[in-house]
Amino acid sequence: MLTLVEQEKEQQLLLKLCEKTPFGCKIASIAAAYGFDRGFSCFWLDDRSDAVFCLTDDLMIISGTVLDGEETAEFLKAVGPKTIFCAVRNAETLSLPVTDSGDVLKKQLEAGEKTTLDPYEVDIREIYELLEKTGMVEEFEPFYLDLSHKLRHQTALALTEHDQETLTGCAVVSAISQNAAILSALAVLPEFRRQGIGSRLVRRTESFFPGKTLYVFREKEKNREFYRELGYGKTDTWVYSQWK
Repeated sequence: MLTLVEQEKEQQLLLKLCEKTPFGCKIASIAAAYGFDRGFSCFWLDDRSDAVFCLTDDLMIISGTVLDGEETAEFLKAVGPKTIFCAVRNAETLSLPVTDSGDVLKKQLEAGEKTTLDPYEVDIREIYELLEKTGMVEEFEPFYLDLSHKLRHQTALALTEHDQETLTGCAVVSAISQNAAILSALAVLPEFRRQGIGSRLVRRTESFFPGKTLYVFREKEKNREFYRELGYGKTDTWVYSQWK
C-alpha cells in the first residue's frame, strides 16, 4: 500500500531508504532543500517494499524496487505525472515506454578531508550560459531559482574553471544526501577541450564528498571512456518515460 509521507517517523524512514539508490539521492536532496511541504513536492512510501516516490514539477522520481506493477500503475494514473524517472527494472515492471535512457555510473570516494566553498563564489548566470551553449539546459528562470535555492541549503554544488575572464568549464552537483551526491552537469567550451579541464573539474568535485558515493547519470553513447578512466563504473540503467 502506498502511503503519503506526512509524519516525522515516515520522513525519517523515507530518508533512510533513499540512501540505497541514486534515485533516492535525488529525492532526499529535494526533501532537504524544500522540505516535505506538499505545496511543492509530494512523497510516498510503499509499505511492502523499499520503493519511494517523489512528485515534483510533474516529474515522478521512483527509488527502490516496485513489486506490484499493476497497483503502482494505477497510483501513477491517479496522481498524473507527465514524466517518470526511474531504474530500468521499475520501468519494465510498470511497462513504461522508454523516452530516453542511459547508464548510472558510480564511484565510491575515499575518506579524507572535505573541501569547502562559499556558494556565492559562483555566477549562476555565467554557468547557465555555458550549459546553454553546450545544449545541456533549457529555460533560465527554473534553472536559476532551483540551483540558487539548493546552493543556499547546501544540497547542490557548482564549480567553475576560467581562462582569464572566460568561463571555460563548469561542474554542477544537483543533489546531495547524507551518503551520496549526483554530478548532473559537466561542460567545457569546445575550444578548450582536451586540456584536462573536465577531468580537473571532476576531481575537484570529488574533493567535496570524501567517503560518499558520487553518481553520474550518463547520457547514452556519451563520455563512456572519460568516466571509465576516472574510476566510474556502471551500477544501473536510468529511464525517462513520458507518461500518458
